[in-house]
Amino acid sequence: MNQIKEIQITNAQLLADFILQEYGSMSHLKLQKLIYYCDAYHLAYFDNQLVEQQFEAWVHGPVCREVYNNLKDTSLLYSDISIDLKGSKYDPKNELTKIITSNQFELIKDVLDELTTWTGLELEDATHNELPWIEARKGFSPAERCTNEISKETMRVFYKEEINA
Repeated sequence: MNQIKEIQITNAQLLADFILQEYGSMSHLKLQKLIYYCDAYHLAYFDNQLVEQQFEAWVHGPVCREVYNNLKDTSLLYSDISIDLKGSKYDPKNELTKIITSNQFELIKDVLDELTTWTGLELEDATHNELPWIEARKGFSPAERCTNEISKETMRVFYKEEINA
């Protein structure tokens, strides 16, 4: 009898490492938005978060603070970052596929295959026009620092409506 693997939650840094491994170097801005959209569409399709971390509604769009803190010394907002795995036993893709289901992985790949063609600024603009980021920044001016968390429930509802439209 085959056991059905249940939907699992992973760590945002592992997802970031996978994205850099599979899609190459990119700006920190773009990476943050890709992590956000993977979680957002995962919430919409599976009614469950993909990453355990929250996103904050920063000036340039959603940011996972843990990933930011891990990468802030290696990257500026618009400069490219990459992952160097030469000589390492660490394989983000292998680690990720051990944790999540094949359906989860397929969704992540679909989201990334589509959105990695966008620039970081295009992704930033998109998030700025979407309810989850707008709602979390209520009362803040466009350039004002904000660390309010973006509601995962708002993300789930908003992106579910988007995919069903």
